[in-house]
Amino acid sequence: MPTCLLTIAYDGTRYCGWQRQAGQDTVQQRLEEAFATIFAGPVAVEGAGRTDAGVHALGQAAHAVLPRAFPLDRLVPALNAYLPDTIAVRAVRPVPDGFHARFHAAGKRYVYRCVASRVRPALGRDHFHWVRRSLDLDAMRAAGALLVGRHDFAAFASNPGYVRKRGTVRTVQHLHVKRRPWGFDLAVQGDGFLYNMVRAIAGTLIDVGSGRLRVEDVEGILQSRDRRHGGPTAPACGLYLLRVLYAASLPSAAACADPDDDVS
Repeated sequence: MPTCLLTIAYDGTRYCGWQRQAGQDTVQQRLEEAFATIFAGPVAVEGAGRTDAGVHALGQAAHAVLPRAFPLDRLVPALNAYLPDTIAVRAVRPVPDGFHARFHAAGKRYVYRCVASRVRPALGRDHFHWVRRSLDLDAMRAAGALLVGRHDFAAFASNPGYVRKRGTVRTVQHLHVKRRPWGFDLAVQGDGFLYNMVRAIAGTLIDVGSGRLRVEDVEGILQSRDRRHGGPTAPACGLYLLRVLYAASLPSAAACADPDDDVS
C-alpha cells in the first residue's frame, strides 16, 4: 500500500492543536476525516510533531499509508475539497515504505512574528504577538547568538515530565532576528525542540529587547537549566511551523519556497 508525505498549512486559531483529542477540534482529526471521505474508511495521518492550540503552520509534514492506489496529483484537490478553509494540503508526494514523518525528521524551522506598535493593531491579532514598545533588535541578536549551538535547553522547556523522559540537549543551527516594516520576525532552526522552547526563547529575547534582561543574562539562564529563570513563554498566536527538514536521501517536506521561509 502506497505511503505519501503531505505538506500542510493551517491557521491554528480555532483548533486545539494538531493532535487528535476526544471532543476537541484538531487539525489531525480534520485531515483524517477528509481521507476517510475519499477512501470510504479510516486512514491514519501521522504528523512530524504536535503544534499547540493557536499555533500556525505553513509547512507541517505528515505521512499516511493509503488503503489503495490513488493518483497523487488528484489527492491534493480531493483532500482540500473536504477540508475547512483554515487547513490546506499544499503538496503530496510518494515516500518509501516505512517512512515516518516524525521519526525520519532531521529538524524543524519556525518563525515567531511580532508587531511592535504603541497603538493596538486592529487586524490580525490571532496571527502575531503585539509588543507595545520598540525593542533593541541588536541586543536581541546578540542574546540569540548565545543560544546557537548544542546546549542543554532545560531553562526553555515548559513540561518537566517531557524533559525527564526525552532529555533536554538540542542543537539550534540558526537563530535570526529580522527587522520587518511592522516589527520583527524571530527565525529559528534546530534538530529538535522541547515543549514551548521556541516561545520561551521568543519571550526571553523580547525581555532583552525591552531592557528587562541584559544580553549576558541569557547565558546565565541557559546554564541554570531552570525554567523559572527565563523570560515568559510568548503567546501561541505568533508562532508558525515553516518547514520540517529531512535528510537528503528523503523528500523535503516543503511544498514550495515561501518568502518567510528563510533563516539567512
